[in-house]
Amino acid sequence: MEVQEKHFDEIFDFKGKWDVPSKCGLRILHHKEIPVIITTELYNNNPGTSVTYAGGLLFEQICDAKGLDPEHVIYIECNPDTQSRLSFYSEEYYRVTFTRGEEKFINPSYKKLSDEEIKDLVFP
Repeated sequence: MEVQEKHFDEIFDFKGKWDVPSKCGLRILHHKEIPVIITTELYNNNPGTSVTYAGGLLFEQICDAKGLDPEHVIYIECNPDTQSRLSFYSEEYYRVTFTRGEEKFINPSYKKLSDEEIKDLVFP
């Protein structure tokens, strides 16, 4: 399953669960002066932890690497369309929020974004 590059601007290397080397697609945009982080699952091109399973660990690493304040960003996970017949691989976007626990981002909460919501965030 190849993910088209239209979904991301760069491949972001991160330490997944148990420090396993992992990769995701990354795009950072701005919506009304607020950074919007979009992480994309790379499926077969990710040797390690998935974007969703990495959760707050990935969020924190992106914010640190890009100098972003985690309290003032919008974080979105993208499951890109892979042209599969399985509905599991249909393109979907989720806005993810975390609870801040002892120096970590925990308890992710997911809200599936409608086509209109994602267009508003990505193409203002």
